[in-house]
Amino acid sequence: MGPGTPMGELLRRYWHPVAPAMELRERRVKPVRLLGEDLLLFRKQDGGHGLISRHCPHRRADLALGWVDGDDMRCAYHGWAFDASGRCVSQPFEEAGPAGGFRDKVRVASYPTATLGGLVWAYLGPDPAPLLPDFEPFSWSHGFVEVIMTELPCNWFQCHENGVDPVHFEWLHSNGNVVRGNPDARDYVATHLDIEFLEFEYGFVNGRVVDTVDAPKGEYARTSNVADGGILCLWPYTLVSGSTIEFRVPMDDRRTLNITWQYSVLPEDVSTGEQDSDTVPYWYGPYTDPETGDVIMSHTLNQDFATWAGQGAVTDRTSEQLGRSDAGITMLRRRYFEAIQQVARGEDPPGTVRDPGANVRIQLPIHSKSYYTEGMPRAVFEEKLAARKRSGLFGIGGFHAVQAGRPEHLQARYEEIAGIAE
Repeated sequence: MGPGTPMGELLRRYWHPVAPAMELRERRVKPVRLLGEDLLLFRKQDGGHGLISRHCPHRRADLALGWVDGDDMRCAYHGWAFDASGRCVSQPFEEAGPAGGFRDKVRVASYPTATLGGLVWAYLGPDPAPLLPDFEPFSWSHGFVEVIMTELPCNWFQCHENGVDPVHFEWLHSNGNVVRGNPDARDYVATHLDIEFLEFEYGFVNGRVVDTVDAPKGEYARTSNVADGGILCLWPYTLVSGSTIEFRVPMDDRRTLNITWQYSVLPEDVSTGEQDSDTVPYWYGPYTDPETGDVIMSHTLNQDFATWAGQGAVTDRTSEQLGRSDAGITMLRRRYFEAIQQVARGEDPPGTVRDPGANVRIQLPIHSKSYYTEGMPRAVFEEKLAARKRSGLFGIGGFHAVQAGRPEHLQARYEEIAGIAE
């Protein structure tokens, strides 16, 4: 994970989302742990961002205790200041002395940043940096966008493997919701008959075939052929379902920052327009119930979180017994070993974008894409919403948050925009 390690070198060839842009408007200074490094993100007076080492090189004070001074980050301990490139630009007491200070000899590590989709991104790798991929969902205009942040006590890769495991949806989410609603119920949903995967330029398409002949009435994990698109597992650790983009950002070997970009589809008679990055709302979703301490299992992503962390901080893969449902897992692991070798040879890893002309609303093979890009007829929207309210599965379909803990003011704002507020 750290610099110089095989996986650390691979991950440092990609851009990483680190914080909601709106959060930096509100607090201006935010500690960040990314790829095993302790960093400090700050918003400059000009609206840009700086990302530098968290500790002042003078006496190792925590720069997070300081403040933004113009476009620089000033240490609270003795007033030393650093710009976004890591240069020391001020040493107040030293500069008042006869020697005039020695700021030209002092630097901290710094990394480039960018904003896209309501998020601040960082690149920790060597120059020249690749382009930050401009995937098309960031430009969709028929959905309510919000960013959800949750820290998880486990390694990022066991989270990412979930993205090529379609069969888990049948049991963890669909059948699990049936039993959690009624422990004696065995009215199971449609079973998976087959799964398939297709690799493309930016990752993998998940396809599946489910048997709905003998299944009880209800909604099921959809059947899709990879040629028609599906749920996507993108490099280096991203899942795209249409209604969500989920980033499993590695803080270090034993902690993951899960960032969910949720896109709640609106009726076709409502268009939000492309949202400005600085105004996309955000919230922090809990991993455990604050009252009981129990792991939350009520919402789709919380169910995922529980299983990932339940494998341990770093799961012991030598004790696994893989089967037919794990074809995507073995494929993903093999491709990561190959990507590590690509970087070791001095090559770009998969999913790298360097052509500016191609980096404009990059199209992705998402299943039923028009549902997200055009919205849905209002009658259909309200019918589906009523069905989900009856079932209690608010997270499915994006009508309510896919995670527990959505603030009431955001729920009210979504309902107002959708035209369903009471």
